[in-house]
Amino acid sequence: MSDKDDLPEIPSWEELGLTPEEVEELEREARGEPPSATPGPAKADARAQGPGTGAAPDPERETGAGRPGAPKAARPAAAKRERAPREKTPRPPVSPLTWVTPLALVVVAFLSSTSRIAPPPAAANAPAAEFSAARARAHLERIARRAHPPGSPEHAAVRAYLLDELADLGLEPEVQTATSVTGRGSFARAATVRNVVARAAGSSPGDAVLLTAHYDGRGIATAAGDDGVGVSVILEAVRALRAGPAPRNDVIVLFTDAEELGLLGARAFVDEHPWLDDVALVVSVEMRGGGGPALMFETGPDNGWVISTFADAVSRPAANALSYEIYQRLPNDTDFTPFRVAGKQGLNFAAIGRAAVYHQAYDTPANVSDRTLQHHGDQVLAVLRSFGAADLGAVNAPDVSYVTVPFLGMLVYGRLWVWLFGALTLGAWLLAAWWARKGGGRIAGLAAGLGGAVATLAGSAAVGLGLFAWRRGAHPEFGALHGSAFHSEGWYVLALAAAALAIGSAQYGLARRWSTASELAVGALLLPVGAAVAATFMIPLGAANLQWPALAASLAALAAARTRSSARLDVARWPILLAGAAVAVAFLVPLIELLWLSMSLAAAAALGALLGLLVVLVLPALEPSRAPYSWALPVACFVAGVAALGVGVAQAAPSPDRPAPSTLIYTLDRGTDMARWATDGTRSTVHPGVAWAFERIEGFGDPAPLAGFGIGEAAYRKAPAPAADFPAPEVTVAFDSGAAGPVARVSVRSAIGAEAIAVVLPEAGPDLRAINGEPLPNADRVDYADHWGAPEGSVTFDFLTGFRDDTLSVAIVEHMFRPDELVGEEPFRRPPGLAPDVTRLSDRALVRTPVRIALETGAVLLAGAPVAAGASPGPAAGAQDGAASAGADSAAVEQDSAAVEPDSAAVEPADGSP
Repeated sequence: MSDKDDLPEIPSWEELGLTPEEVEELEREARGEPPSATPGPAKADARAQGPGTGAAPDPERETGAGRPGAPKAARPAAAKRERAPREKTPRPPVSPLTWVTPLALVVVAFLSSTSRIAPPPAAANAPAAEFSAARARAHLERIARRAHPPGSPEHAAVRAYLLDELADLGLEPEVQTATSVTGRGSFARAATVRNVVARAAGSSPGDAVLLTAHYDGRGIATAAGDDGVGVSVILEAVRALRAGPAPRNDVIVLFTDAEELGLLGARAFVDEHPWLDDVALVVSVEMRGGGGPALMFETGPDNGWVISTFADAVSRPAANALSYEIYQRLPNDTDFTPFRVAGKQGLNFAAIGRAAVYHQAYDTPANVSDRTLQHHGDQVLAVLRSFGAADLGAVNAPDVSYVTVPFLGMLVYGRLWVWLFGALTLGAWLLAAWWARKGGGRIAGLAAGLGGAVATLAGSAAVGLGLFAWRRGAHPEFGALHGSAFHSEGWYVLALAAAALAIGSAQYGLARRWSTASELAVGALLLPVGAAVAATFMIPLGAANLQWPALAASLAALAAARTRSSARLDVARWPILLAGAAVAVAFLVPLIELLWLSMSLAAAAALGALLGLLVVLVLPALEPSRAPYSWALPVACFVAGVAALGVGVAQAAPSPDRPAPSTLIYTLDRGTDMARWATDGTRSTVHPGVAWAFERIEGFGDPAPLAGFGIGEAAYRKAPAPAADFPAPEVTVAFDSGAAGPVARVSVRSAIGAEAIAVVLPEAGPDLRAINGEPLPNADRVDYADHWGAPEGSVTFDFLTGFRDDTLSVAIVEHMFRPDELVGEEPFRRPPGLAPDVTRLSDRALVRTPVRIALETGAVLLAGAPVAAGASPGPAAGAQDGAASAGADSAAVEQDSAAVEPDSAAVEPADGSP
């Protein structure tokens, strides 16, 4: 190797900003030749002003100004003005690469969107062995015609429909009835669950594949998406499966109850049903919205075999191991959770698009996408056939990394390859950095690239944070949605993406004045490469989402670092950088969508940072877009961002498609004989929902908690309401001796058919130990407990009484989701731009009844009911089975009502969705 090879490469004339004409003049001067015979315009003009043309004499020549030692004052002030200005070199014409590059990346981003995965829906006349979204929709329309929480008449009607449909498929369905209990802290919950189960025998009975979705809805939600879609998909998939040859393995269909209340139906099956021992694999079908592709977002540990089988079976898979890595670190649960805890392997599917409808009253069939139905069904039917035909003796294998890649399908590989790709990513960047340095790259230039990358991420995150902080006050629905922050967030995401690109391209253009493109590209890559390496150690199964973009960009930078040409970015160099940018777009666009749809715009800062990371990876490929105007791309992105933001701002106003939340609750306290309307007390009176309540009802006071109902300390405004005439709950008491001491078994039956019955306990006790005979899991003393669903008779609450006062005092609160049956429909009618606020318990009736039980006599003193004395002896007298039913002097009960005032627990069901 010669000494010449050790010398750093000199930047090209173009990188130094010299035109060909200037280069030619410099070469002539170096050779000692006279200036060109065809001088440029500036030089020609200077010569034209010489002595031979009658020009004024040069003052510096006459006075000696400008010569060494000459005083500066001798130089005339007009000398500078008389010099002919140097004309700017004409800019080159606009290259096609100026607009082709960003357009190509926009096309790749569009094609990489997860919204492109879901297939077109199949018609109702599709072949019998195929899944049809149209046929599944017929089930959905029937299941989600009205709200159907556990314990409601519509819930029973949905269950009857499922039993009929399964029977029509040739199965023998049955109902598993059980009481399931859960709790934590001072809160306890129970439900009488009625799971619908059926079993289709395989050709070699034994191991079984369990297919599950929940048929209950949350509160007043019509529950088309969550989870009418899952139930409808299973019905149609089982029909299509049975239209062909019987699978080798049994297929168990499980429609669980009370999922929204804390996975109580699934827990009951796992804890009590004898078929659990036969289950080898579980396929769960969930929803968290009304659209988008059906994502396989969760599986069990040791998922290697099940993931590989899934990837081979499904034609349009949508899965990402990063969701598995994150989900197992979150407190979220679905019906899949009890099976996973029980050691069962499987797959959990959910679609998360159109998240604003999640748990809302407008979660209707009209807001469910047919493409989502089809994608759910295609995947479920495919895995059902594949698992149904497989040997299920060994379904566990070492965990694998998996990710769906646009245009390629699903990549699946083991942990060894994860570490290998992590090492390759770091090695490719180190090689690119060394190659760039060998080619003349400076440390300062590399540092400028890294600084620009940090500035892009930080600036994009700051814009996201500011955007969300600014817009959340302008959206009346903010805080009332379970699945998203706003009804329409897509335009804000586009505005944030444009802002990230504007920030990135602006800092890049500024840095290009002092640094070469190669220096900036290699230096900036240190940030995504560092993130990829960190992910390799911290979340190895999901690291592919960062490894592949960083590796592709590093290889592109390596290949382009030493490429030389007379053009700013020639034909040989451009495709290399574009290919690296395209890989980054293909991997990160679906990841950005996943972050947005799962976390909503509330995660705008993290969303901005991830968008900034994508911008850092694509900036080198956008180098041609700087010619001939380096400011054009930042300005264009800024204008596009402002336009997208304008559309988002325009969609903030309420409309029938984007209703504002409004609250109206009917409350009756039999202890005080006072009926009240209640509306939201946390929002301003100018809020559309609050203003509607004020227009319909007069007399709302200042915000204050609804004391005594056990619904927490949230503020409500109250106004007088008519006291509806309906019967009080039926209460009886029996005494028994339990293992822990004397027990008062209080039985309650709602005479109005309330979906839930709660008991609110005073600080002084008593201690609640069981509901419907099922012991509570709580280690702490319970001060609020509720029961949902329709028990066979009454709901029973077991209280310890032996070491308490001679009177047991509690308050019974009935929750009824059909308040129109008590007070009529008219108060709850709304204009099209408003909807009930499910986060504020809207559109329900709360009826509180204080109860006192004399432990010596067994007499039940019930507020608001006629006196009906009971004389059964209490535990102090040694009797075991004494009982007495209702009866109280209202005044006597009112004196004790303060004892049950504490609001220690909310009654909203636990979130059991993804």
